[in-house]
Amino acid sequence: MKAGENHLLNLLSNNDVTFFIPPYQRNYEWDKNQCKVFFNDIKRTATDNINGQESEHFFGTIVYVKTDAIFGQPSKLVLTDGQQRITTAMLFLVAIRDVVEDDNSKRFIDNKYLKNNSVTDDTEYKIKLKQVETDWEAYRNIILNLNLTDENKKSAVYLNYSYFLSELNKLKKEDEIDLIDMISYGLAKFSIVTIELQPTQNKWENPQEVFESMNSLGKPLSLADLVRNYLLLGKEPDVQDNLYKDYWLHIEKQLPEEVSNFIRDFMQLRAGKALKKATTNNYKELYADFKYLFEDLDTEVLLNDLNRYSNYYSYIVLGKPSGSSKIDHKLRDLRTIGVTIVYSFLLGLLNNWKEEKLNEKDIVDILDSLIVYFMRRRILKLTQGENKNFPPLVKEIDRLANSVDKKHSMFEILASQENSLRLPNDIEMTSELNVMNFYNFNQAKFILSLVEEKITKSRPDKNDNTLQIEHIMPQTLNSTWKEELGDDFETVHQEYLNNIGNLTLIRHNQELGNKCFVDKKKIYNNNAGLQIAKNNIVNRSKWNKNSIQNRSKWMIEFILDEVLIIPDEMRRKNNFLQKTSRRLSFQELGLIGHRINYISDKSIVVEVVEDKKVEFEGKKWNLSPLTREIETRKGTVNSSGSYQGAQYWEFEGMKLSEIM
Repeated sequence: MKAGENHLLNLLSNNDVTFFIPPYQRNYEWDKNQCKVFFNDIKRTATDNINGQESEHFFGTIVYVKTDAIFGQPSKLVLTDGQQRITTAMLFLVAIRDVVEDDNSKRFIDNKYLKNNSVTDDTEYKIKLKQVETDWEAYRNIILNLNLTDENKKSAVYLNYSYFLSELNKLKKEDEIDLIDMISYGLAKFSIVTIELQPTQNKWENPQEVFESMNSLGKPLSLADLVRNYLLLGKEPDVQDNLYKDYWLHIEKQLPEEVSNFIRDFMQLRAGKALKKATTNNYKELYADFKYLFEDLDTEVLLNDLNRYSNYYSYIVLGKPSGSSKIDHKLRDLRTIGVTIVYSFLLGLLNNWKEEKLNEKDIVDILDSLIVYFMRRRILKLTQGENKNFPPLVKEIDRLANSVDKKHSMFEILASQENSLRLPNDIEMTSELNVMNFYNFNQAKFILSLVEEKITKSRPDKNDNTLQIEHIMPQTLNSTWKEELGDDFETVHQEYLNNIGNLTLIRHNQELGNKCFVDKKKIYNNNAGLQIAKNNIVNRSKWNKNSIQNRSKWMIEFILDEVLIIPDEMRRKNNFLQKTSRRLSFQELGLIGHRINYISDKSIVVEVVEDKKVEFEGKKWNLSPLTREIETRKGTVNSSGSYQGAQYWEFEGMKLSEIM
């Protein structure tokens, strides 16, 4: 290891070197705020020195590995730390070059700091700083004054170059400080410490370890940065380049801003368990998990897997086309619901599809089940436990692939989880939909759109700005509406304003306001363009409490029977695995007031009158004693006289023990 004090511009003015940013480094990521600090540091240092106050600014440590030089080419300094700072300094210098009017100054900056005069051709060595592949085109075009593409102009390289142009033009206009003085009295006074690593001579000078220990300077490394470093650093330069270009570059292009999230979800798929979210606080812990999880896997094999799964992730998260419009449609619905915890599971599903273990219909059926499951849970505000308990369900994908009825099997898997992951039944759903503030439910428009699609086979575009939720009984009552609702209009308005029965989808609802019901019906009929704004509305002569209740009943039944459908045997069943046995609860099952019959003799019918009681021959019974009584009368009582009543009675053809 060689360490020494230096100045930044001395390092940059060396015509015998070219700085290379290796592929394991992250992209250039400094933003305007960091560039503003850098610019102000230059300006302050220059002003101090111009005014006779000797001043320097310490610009940190630059760490590099010097590779063997090829005859006729500059030495190659591979940056281990300092990429962001050197790139920013170069952008500042090229901005000054492009703002100053003096041609000699332009040539001096160009030849001294930006390009290598000793290189006569246009190879990458001509430019003193070789960027990573994703930044290279924009940076090269700026340095060489070539035309910039629209894609170039989106890069941080271009945006920061533009910022420096703007600030320097302000200085030039205000004539506050000479632009060349910003270099000679400012940037020239930026001191650095250079560290040259010599890993071939000293094996303990591991660039990877140095890289990780230095990342506290500047912007923290993301999980993607750490993983890229781990996979590429330590390889021979040509191997690094090939792995980066063949695999990692595709991942970055396929998943802009999503690589860290993708890696975490890929890890959950392979680990079969939940891991922490990919956030700044968790990156290092997830990185340690990554190394442990894949320590025995060949780097190229792992990169090939990451490369392949990044395609699936782009379908799931970014809506890129998968090759099936039907699958894309279902994935879009899951994004609308906002269930990121399902992404690891979806990665496994899509891989099975691409490997032809599942066909398009299989995937669509499974995604349908997930949409129904999550929408039912969101209506009941059930989210607790999902982050921890859903990711392990990736272990069930093979079972799904081998099943005959994929949709039913998916529901069986979901209904066999513990209570925190339960699949809500129709009883729970009806109870909640009857009383919830549906207008303020964040998926209300989505649910109503699904209803419209089921009625007409055409779903309204959720991005249509004219598509709105309409209160049939308006939010503000005028005298006509008060008369329509009757003497208890205040109570009706308070209780039913945001009830699902009083809401519909319509376009341009600003023209409706608090118009009377007769006028609203005309608009629903003529201008709404949506069937949901007509069904069980325009056939009513009045709109009052009774009308809302009737439409609410119709809406809830339609949603449960046509939109969010679950298998018949699950509609009244507690769809979750119980850790401990529970006693029969007629109240939880919604059976109070209903009749149940004896399985072996359907002529024996009793009415459920309380949570634990049924009425038989004018007397209230618990179900187990009643079962023993009936078996005693039949002369078939067992030797113990003990019965579990739920095994002997049924409701609408379903055994009570199964409903439980």
